[in-house]
Amino acid sequence: MEWEELVELMKKKKAKPDKSLYEHSKGAEGIAKVLLSKVPHDPSLEPCLLRHVFLHDLGKLDDRFQAKLEGNVKRAPPHAYLGVELASAFLACNEPFRSIALASILSHHSDLHQGLYEREIDRGEKLIVDGKVLSNPSDFVWELREAVLGGDLEDYGLDPVNVRALYTLFNGLLRVSDWLESAGMKAETYHLSGDWAREKTLEYLEKRGFEPRDYQLAVLGKGGGYFRLPTGDGKTETSLLATPDEAVKLVYSLPTITTTEAMRRRFEAVFGEKVSFAHSLLFLSLYYRGALDERLLHRYAMKPVFVSTVDQVLLAFLNYPRYPVREFALRGAHWIIDEIHAYSPYTLSLILDGIEYARRHLGAEVTVMSATLPSPLAEELEKRGLKPLIPFKKVEERYSSRKRVDVEVRDEPLLNAVDEIAGERGKVLVVANTVTRARELYTELKGKREDVYLFHSRFTNEDKRKKMELVESIESGILVATQVVEVSLDIDYDVLYTEVAPLDALVQRFGRVNRRGLKKGKALIFEPEGEKTHLPYDKKSFEASVNLLGELEGIGSELYLLRLNDRFYEEIWSGFERAISQHWLMRKTLKTLSRWKGSEDWLSTRDTFISLPAVPRPFLDTALEYASNWEELSDEERLRATIFVIEKTVNVPIWVLNEAKFSSEDLYERFGVFGIEMDYNSDVGIVEKKRKAMVF
Repeated sequence: MEWEELVELMKKKKAKPDKSLYEHSKGAEGIAKVLLSKVPHDPSLEPCLLRHVFLHDLGKLDDRFQAKLEGNVKRAPPHAYLGVELASAFLACNEPFRSIALASILSHHSDLHQGLYEREIDRGEKLIVDGKVLSNPSDFVWELREAVLGGDLEDYGLDPVNVRALYTLFNGLLRVSDWLESAGMKAETYHLSGDWAREKTLEYLEKRGFEPRDYQLAVLGKGGGYFRLPTGDGKTETSLLATPDEAVKLVYSLPTITTTEAMRRRFEAVFGEKVSFAHSLLFLSLYYRGALDERLLHRYAMKPVFVSTVDQVLLAFLNYPRYPVREFALRGAHWIIDEIHAYSPYTLSLILDGIEYARRHLGAEVTVMSATLPSPLAEELEKRGLKPLIPFKKVEERYSSRKRVDVEVRDEPLLNAVDEIAGERGKVLVVANTVTRARELYTELKGKREDVYLFHSRFTNEDKRKKMELVESIESGILVATQVVEVSLDIDYDVLYTEVAPLDALVQRFGRVNRRGLKKGKALIFEPEGEKTHLPYDKKSFEASVNLLGELEGIGSELYLLRLNDRFYEEIWSGFERAISQHWLMRKTLKTLSRWKGSEDWLSTRDTFISLPAVPRPFLDTALEYASNWEELSDEERLRATIFVIEKTVNVPIWVLNEAKFSSEDLYERFGVFGIEMDYNSDVGIVEKKRKAMVF
């Protein structure tokens, strides 16, 4: 077949009921050209990149696909499989780029893996157009798949990481272009310009009555790096103002769903409708907004600004399903990682490998920040090419000018101070290290006054959302909480009562008091009680913090806290070094193109204890009924059932689940959750039986 014949055939056949295959393919190619004008790439690859986008849907020429569009048949063989051999005849690229382009076409709907299209290969499915066999691709597909996944492309002098980066360029470009064209969207909706991000941030500050500070003006457009700033000094705005001119997307990563939701609302105030967001409860969040049809737009960062939990970015590097689309969003982007201190050694090691890969292979600029960024971590960032964005002298000035709290350390449990806490005026923050103790404190305090509130991570998803809204609106009273208040929440209290925790966590808790530095705040630290008092923290880090407690009393400024934090990290850094030296990403997933569905299990953040989703007893029978009757439910009933189960799910520590698990294959298979024989109360959250288990 000649090129002109192919084009004429594409004009006659449909890609969609209202669009010819040629129109769709040409439209996707045009979008790809605009996207390529933004993202870093080798210009010599552009003809190959664009041609492979144009050829990606040739399998839709097949008679069965056309019959399916007309409603005459229900199924057709996968068009990505059917069309790839025909596409190869019109793809005049040098190797290994030709094979990478063909692998991209083959996997533009289903990710590459060893068994991809095995059934079609075994059946010998053929491309049939107007009753004639145009292609018998089974051998071609098998050989292509084995060559690409088997490492044959390395024979062309490319190391495995470079091969992967090229594949995600081709496949990410193809999928994004295909999706945008199919949705009737323009390429311009995907990217931004660095100066636009800065202008919007400055407008936002002006509307709120703030003038940019000198250090914020000093970082304008300077791009990637790292910096420390005290809590309340505008870290978020500073990082946004650092966005360089050449950045084409803004990707902002946070540790938790709670902080991501809070930042999403803040970013929508800054950037309007150009914000997409993602976390593990995206479905529920979009349901509340009446925007379930926007799931792809948000999960895959299809808007210029993307805010998410850090795992949503790491999943790209872990070859999670559709990882090339996730990774494409980082090409030429400004990736901002907030609260870098808030991760376990293992997750931090993944982030550091991800930073190195994103800078070297995706052309991303990376900015990292924290109020308590320790010097050993700063050294690791510098090894990966990140430099200080704010001179240390300026940083010292900011910290030395701040003393927001007077610290008092008491050698007694926090429960002993209930009467004292109940007598406090203004806004009082009480932080316990475990959910169990937080609940006990709440119960005691609630018996003494009405304006007492409880917030922790072991509420149902539905109640957690309501609690978060409440936390942000409290004008006075007592908030009893756990570690959930430590990071990225813009809350301001007058006094803090807290249990001993690792020093960096304590500093973060101090940052929730007298946040603006306009009054005199105080922080009182108490010893946890019971056995294994260090839990849920690592014993070594907890003990290192205890040894430094005495030095917290009488501190002159927050600069002293920063230096004390460095001493704390020097004591515990060996654990981080061991994890960082493993280079899990570089040794495993960044060297392969094959998808890996187990990647979610690799991820954890501050809480190093594994938690799993479970439906407590009060809601369990309804959830089980939905699961067992699923096949009989209408689409509307299935949506209602899904929302019910997600709303009524609590993440519980694995050992708690093991002690009270209600096993149901239907429930897990249908909704991916367990049942748990534990009571639940919307005031206090999940309640363990007979206090057998401590809940973290």
